[in-house]
Amino acid sequence: MKQRILRLLFTVAFTACIALTGCGGQKVAAISPFTELSWDASVDDMVKAEGDQYETYDSIYQGTTYTYSKTYLEKDGMIKYMYDGDGKLCNVSWSYTGDTPDSVMTVYRDVCKDTEKIHGKSTSDDGVGNYGQVWNTAGGTVMANAVITNDVRVMQIAYMSEAVSKQQAK
Repeated sequence: MKQRILRLLFTVAFTACIALTGCGGQKVAAISPFTELSWDASVDDMVKAEGDQYETYDSIYQGTTYTYSKTYLEKDGMIKYMYDGDGKLCNVSWSYTGDTPDSVMTVYRDVCKDTEKIHGKSTSDDGVGNYGQVWNTAGGTVMANAVITNDVRVMQIAYMSEAVSKQQAK
């Protein structure tokens, strides 16, 4: 059930925020605090960095999404590497599912503060989910969002390559 909720959140958030185009061959670092991979990382590079204990499902980019358990800011969550049909890395995200609304909001705020340290103040609060912030960078778009309802308590931060980012750096 958690997997389905996370997939649904991910699909809804990115369908609203991404122009579904193919990934380009950028050599720009993902600049994410939860991975050291860059946009030119292959699946083999990912496996070398994260290991072979992953799960997969279809990517919204007509490729494959690989998921791993990953700790970030001392919280256990899930990292996703989304590749397009040509094997290009398009999206790297980390999500956290909490037991309480307060636990999700605490992690959401901590993630946004950490992201501000890297990318500065967000350029918009786009309203995706219950809470959302967007940062436009030279390497693509960064988006944090949190959805808190009676049934769902999850937050996610995603780094999208420039080729699939709807919004461009100013």
